[in-house]
Amino acid sequence: MVIFTSPEIADGREKAYPSVDNEYMTKTVRKKWTEGLENSLEIVKKFLYREFGDGDFYVCEVDVNNFSECFEAIVKALLKFHFPGKVGKHVWANLTGGTNVLNAALMQTAYLSGLIPFMYYTFVSNLKEHGKFLKPFSRNKREFDFQGIYIFKTRFDEKYRFILEELQETKEEWLSDIELLCRLKRRHPEVFADMNLISLRRDFLNVMLGVERKGDRISGQEKLNRLSQHGEKILKILRSPLFTALTRRNRLSLHEIRKLINDLKIRKI
Repeated sequence: MVIFTSPEIADGREKAYPSVDNEYMTKTVRKKWTEGLENSLEIVKKFLYREFGDGDFYVCEVDVNNFSECFEAIVKALLKFHFPGKVGKHVWANLTGGTNVLNAALMQTAYLSGLIPFMYYTFVSNLKEHGKFLKPFSRNKREFDFQGIYIFKTRFDEKYRFILEELQETKEEWLSDIELLCRLKRRHPEVFADMNLISLRRDFLNVMLGVERKGDRISGQEKLNRLSQHGEKILKILRSPLFTALTRRNRLSLHEIRKLINDLKIRKI
């Protein structure tokens, strides 16, 4: 198990809310070991060892409001425990309690990699009253429920990268739709051979973040394109070893992947 959390939670600077170890599927509490504990990670650690005994439990401290940092940590942790060429772990991901940014990074990693087949979260209708329970506390689905999400691997469409790269070649010059398509057909005939202008505009240029269209929808758009600032940032991500490791793992050697995950800040608890 890997817990992604903020440094403030991990070291106890941000105090934990009150918690109780209830009996399974009831609100009855007889165990008192949580009394006086204010460090959330310490509570989780003790709960895991009480419930499952010895195990491999890890914590990875990240800025849970920084998407890039969350994405990088999650990808590296996934590669660490599901190293290419090995059977790896059967990975489930819990979305409960994470920030929107952390959960977004987790879901993007899951869809791109195909290595996380199942995600889940726990629904608690009244967090103020029932958020303290460490175990499921009710069979009433209006109070508590376990809900799963099936994850299906998505295949990244390389056309997006090829279009952005072609626009990058022209620097800041405007490139017409038809000239762009001709260049793409010449450079990547196996991918763009059957594409026409209507499809290029409808399915890519008009909807892609990263492509700047000359003009606007009110005064009218000219059929001219160039790479935007977003496009530069997106290309940097698409060319990064992390993205390659998720979508095209066979492009990286085992040595490159080991080097990639070597600086992961993770520790056993």
